[in-house]
This record gives sequence, C-alpha cells and structure tokens, in this order.
Amino acid sequence: MRLHCNTSSLGERMRTVIKRIAIGAGVVILVPVLWVGANLALLAATGTGAEVSAWKSEQGRAEFRHLYDETMALMPPPAQTWDVPTDFGSVRAYRFEKPGADETYRALPPIVLLPGHSAPVPMWHGNLPHYLPERPVIAIDLLGQPGLSEPTRPVTNEADQARWLDQALAGIGVARAHLVGVSFGGWTATNYALHHPERVASLSLFDPAYVFAPVKLSFMLAAVGTVFPLMPPGYDAWFTSYTANGADTSGVPEAAVIEAGITHYSVVQPTPAAISEAELVRLEAPVFVVFGGRSVIHDARRAQQTALRTMPHAQVELKPEGSHAVHGEYAEELDAQVVAFADLHD
Repeated sequence: MRLHCNTSSLGERMRTVIKRIAIGAGVVILVPVLWVGANLALLAATGTGAEVSAWKSEQGRAEFRHLYDETMALMPPPAQTWDVPTDFGSVRAYRFEKPGADETYRALPPIVLLPGHSAPVPMWHGNLPHYLPERPVIAIDLLGQPGLSEPTRPVTNEADQARWLDQALAGIGVARAHLVGVSFGGWTATNYALHHPERVASLSLFDPAYVFAPVKLSFMLAAVGTVFPLMPPGYDAWFTSYTANGADTSGVPEAAVIEAGITHYSVVQPTPAAISEAELVRLEAPVFVVFGGRSVIHDARRAQQTALRTMPHAQVELKPEGSHAVHGEYAEELDAQVVAFADLHD
C-alpha cells in the first residue's frame, strides 16, 4: 500500500500555524508596549510639571498628613521641632530626648535618623524607643521625599544632596553626629560622610541602596509601577509589602504612611549616583552595615563582599532571612548594636 502525502495541504497548515504564532507574538509584545505608552501619556498629561517634588493633590496631602500625625502620636513627643531653611527648601527636623535628660546626656553627639525613599520620620516608630535611653536623636524628613519638608529648588546631584543636609544640621546646631540610614537614607548618609567627613562620628547603614551593589532590575521595574496611573488599586500597598518580602503590612501604622506618600507625592529627583568602590575605600567614618539576605533591592551577598573588601575595619553583618526591611525585623537587636557602635566612636 502506498501512502499519499498532500504536500500542498501540509504546507498550507504550516503557514497557518506560523501566521498564528506571529500574530500571538505580536500581541504579546504590542499590548505591554501600548500599556506603557498609555501610562507615559497620562503622566505627561496629568503631571505637575514641577521642577521639584510636590503633592499631586491637596486631598492626597491631607490624607498623608492625617496618617503622619497619627503615627507621630504613637512615638515619644519631640523635645524640639524645626523647619530649617536651606538653599533647597525647608527641612522638617525633630529632636527627641529621654525623660529627665540632663546636660551630660544632651551634650552627647546625637543619632541622626535618615529614612528610606518615600518614607518620612514616622517610619522610625519601632526603632526610636531603643535609642532614646542612651543618647538624643535627631530625625529628618528627607528633602524631596514625602514628609513635611518643602523643596523649593531642584536637587540635581550628590553635592546638592550633601549640601542641604549639611545646612539643615548646621541650622539646628549639630556639629557632629552618628548617622543612621535605611535604604536610600543609607546612601544619603554615606554620600554626606564623603562630603563632610569631619561632621560624621559614625555610619550605621541598614540594607543601603546604591552603596555596595547595583540595584536589581526587577526592583526598578516594580518601583516604576508605583508612578503609573493605570496600575490596579492596591499596587502601592503591594509594593510596600514586596520590599519586606511579602510580609503583611496591613495594620502597621508606619507602612500606611509610606503607602500614602507613594500614592500621593510626586518625587522629582535624579536617581542616586552609585557610591564607587574607590569612594568606599576613602570613607573616614567608622561603618556598621547590615544587609538583609533576602533583600529584593540588590544581591545582599555581593554587597556584603564589597563591604568586606573595601572597608576591612567595618562591622559588616548579613541576616540570612532578613528582607530589605531588616531594620524593622530585627529592631531591638540591631538598635542595641547601633547604640553600642556609637558609644565606641564618640
């Protein structure tokens, strides 16, 4: 028996399959491109057009302020509150002290808390009580980030970032301090120490971004989603949880403040210039740095190796199960280490 193969029919079926695959591939590529394009168009149409960071609406600002004030009310009351004028705008700063503080306590170089991207002073709600019994604390809302600082002039580079912080600290009479920074706040602290080493007694850094390892592409793509208007409701809450490796942040007061800041505030600042290894080598300040082994922002083990290689005298730790929010997950333990590190380097 002879088998007859209709090559014409087979060729036609193959062409149909290839055509369908091509159409499917085109749709897979085209739909995301169109969606991104639509988001960019909406951003261009609805953006503030401002040269500095700004609130997207007064209603959003009021919602954020309500959550900010609620969380601040859970913290020890500040001994002093300032709105410090700088060349780049007004900087909100607080001084906290233990009850019954005497002059010896007040004379100690303070701990200066520098929060992460989109996070204001209330993010330190869980850490502040651990520091206050030992020394005074200055907490600052970073200029150009959600908070009560008010930018009036663009910050364009790392020198500008160091300049406004130096002017703010000088304005409240801080001559020398122990800087403690989380994420972008860790970069802010390191950058300041490079520009003003004489004013930095020590650096304590919690999973600092742009300092010891490149930021992951996956994190950058997730972060971009927070500014896209067409993202589904709840994306900002998901992103806050994502940075803590999926931890449930509902009911966490400081997380609610951060989510409101992400949603309602338009940050207009350049991406931080990564700290180079040559700059790390020439850091004069003693450094205590902790990485979260499961951090979504960078390769924590690579960051750890960079720290050990460039700063052999630094105190470097990695919490294998810690996330980018390692400062909160191990708050009591790490805060005690920060205090002890500061005591060694007054």
